[in-house]
Amino acid sequence: MQREKLLRIAVLARGMRQNPVPLTGLWYTEPMKPAAMLTACLLLAAMGCSRERPKLPALSLPTLAGDKMVALAECPAKKCLTIVVAPWCGNCRKSQKTFLDLRTTLQGKGIVTRFIVGMDRLEDVKTYAGDFGPDTLLDPDGTFPTSGVPSFTVSDATGTVLNSARGIPSFVKNDKALAWYLGLD
Repeated sequence: MQREKLLRIAVLARGMRQNPVPLTGLWYTEPMKPAAMLTACLLLAAMGCSRERPKLPALSLPTLAGDKMVALAECPAKKCLTIVVAPWCGNCRKSQKTFLDLRTTLQGKGIVTRFIVGMDRLEDVKTYAGDFGPDTLLDPDGTFPTSGVPSFTVSDATGTVLNSARGIPSFVKNDKALAWYLGLD
């Protein structure tokens, strides 16, 4: 719907150079210069388009300890960081210490870090999850939607996604750089 709105504004603005076109109740009768037309399009797009933030999926995953199911759409704190890793991911294993240090750093700020280990055989998932602790979530079937690992999703208490990222940039060498990259510094 929002994309259609932007496209409609762009098409109408394109026609403004030659024909008068009603746009948000105003009529433009004189030809517009390209820069003015672009400015009008951007202003109108900003006024008429609000992007809804996505929510975490209504998905519950078991912990490694097997004592409970955790609903991802609910965050027990003001903010949560969900990190998705896989046993076969070399970058995940290489950055494991950074991820664990980040959990400690964010804990001091009241931000909960949840690890999801998945996308592999259950035995391998459980073995790798042991490196992150008994509260690690298991997702051997890869039901949590992600386009790659490692994957980072910052959400609020209602499950609204505030930020997400895939992979680790080369400049990230420690937990503080990763927190900055994710907007959690």
